[in-house]
Amino acid sequence: MEFDEFRRELFAAAYSMQKALHVVLAPACQRHGLTLQQFHVLVELSHAPGQMPSRVSERTGILRTNFSGLCQRLEDQGLVDRRRSQQDGRAYELSVTPAGSALLEQVDQDVRRRYNAVVEQEPQETFDAILAGVRALEVLTAKLGS
Repeated sequence: MEFDEFRRELFAAAYSMQKALHVVLAPACQRHGLTLQQFHVLVELSHAPGQMPSRVSERTGILRTNFSGLCQRLEDQGLVDRRRSQQDGRAYELSVTPAGSALLEQVDQDVRRRYNAVVEQEPQETFDAILAGVRALEVLTAKLGS
């Protein structure tokens, strides 16, 4: 595949992913008082609690200048807990609180209620192909970043 074609297809795929997030996930997040970025941070921390803010910022693609305020709002809402690191007393570690976990579950249930019937009609091959493509993209991204 020629690079220009690859670039066009990659941008088209990125647009499709962004559209899916805004059509499927954003409304559910909004109903529960979250932005997509806040949701992303909560999901990241639920999968890997105790991360330093710089790591979460990097993993979620949120600029560090924006991350501090976003994190503070999540903390003010009682959804994220910030504690001093035991390894480095100058640093903080972030974790999702029980209230944050409960909110993630509510968003998940909301999405399931609204879209489960559509998802159940899709053949397993569709999901296998999507996941294979995402994993291949992660590998390629890692190569490009090194």
